[in-house]
Amino acid sequence: MKITDARLQLLLDAGTAVIADVFDAMRMEPPVLDTALFPVNRTGFIGPAYTIAGETHTGPATGDRAKLSAIDEMPPGVVALWAGGDIRGVCCFGDLLATAMQARGCAGVVVDGGVRDVAYLRRLDLPVVARYRTPAQAIGRWRVVSRQEPVRVRGALRDWVTVHPGDLIAADEDGVVVIPAGLAAEVAERVQAWTASESGAREDIRRGMPLLKALDRYGHL
Repeated sequence: MKITDARLQLLLDAGTAVIADVFDAMRMEPPVLDTALFPVNRTGFIGPAYTIAGETHTGPATGDRAKLSAIDEMPPGVVALWAGGDIRGVCCFGDLLATAMQARGCAGVVVDGGVRDVAYLRRLDLPVVARYRTPAQAIGRWRVVSRQEPVRVRGALRDWVTVHPGDLIAADEDGVVVIPAGLAAEVAERVQAWTASESGAREDIRRGMPLLKALDRYGHL
């Protein structure tokens, strides 16, 4: 079932912390990505995952045609998820490829790997979250091997999180969380109810309600 734009906005407005709490309430481990991920420019985005996977490769310093093709094929509204695999010390992309992703209407980018040209990325209207920054290019060192297939990226609560194309990815100041496509509608419904309850708790606490009384009334804090 395709989730509506209104529900996407609801999830984004609620934030990753509420989404993670909802997973806990469902007795499921929240699929939170690596806490080393940091906002390169700004954050606050959500969309279906467009997955790109790569691996270390030693070869001639020629352009990565698979990488360029993956970007050319991106539809608008997606979150480009770069699964670096064993990437180390080199970038997945820089200014020109980020400009191309922005032109294609990407909602945001999550990079389990590196980026470069950070000063330029900060001027783009394309939110980027990455694991590290580096001046070293990937050509001749790392290459894209697949797109729009399930990928593994580094996790926070477990070593690796598997993400499928179309799974929702939400990112904000607290971090990045994945919502499997098959759970998106249920999570959105629960987030809506959770948000209403949390708003009531926040207002009562602001007015001086003891925390234990608030816990008894709302069931969570």
